[in-house]
Parts: sequence; C-alpha cells; structure tokens
Amino acid sequence: MVRLAWPPFDVLVSLVDGAPYAIEAACNHAGANLEEGERRGSCVICPMHGYRFDLTSGRLVEPHGLCDDQRCFVARIVGDDVVVWDPGPTITIVAP
Repeated sequence: MVRLAWPPFDVLVSLVDGAPYAIEAACNHAGANLEEGERRGSCVICPMHGYRFDLTSGRLVEPHGLCDDQRCFVARIVGDDVVVWDPGPTITIVAP
C-alpha cells in the first residue's frame, strides 16, 4: 500500500490480485492514516480503532454503520505506472 498526496485528498493505492485500487487514505471515522494500517486480504484495518475497509470498493466491512464508506478513485495500470484519477460525481439524467 502506498499513500499519495493528491490535494485535497491523500490517496491509498493498493494492488489486490494484481489489479490497482485507490481509496481516500484518511479513515472516515477519525482521520487516521490507513497506510499505517494492517492489510488483510483485500481489506485494510484502520490503525486507530480497527475499522475494516475493503480496498476494492472502499466499503466499510466492520463495524457496520459507524461511518461512511471510503471515497474511491479510479486506478489503472498504464505501461509501468499506476494512474489514479477522481471520476467526479455521477449524474443521472432522467428524461420525461
């Protein structure tokens, strides 16, 4: 796991089964640096309070409902680099 500065967010980039994933590096619960957490399979354990987040989706795995999921970023391998970007908000347009 690698923490990258990307103002206004720091991003935690990780390879899971050879594919890159990126989530916000500061825990949504109390702001701890998830890079300092323990990696277990496809999850990272927050070093402050033990919250477990899925690195592939940002989803809070446990404890349930105590904070929001982590913000996710798009990560792709391009040549020898991992490229990360913010997809921005999703807008759904419903035609009448």
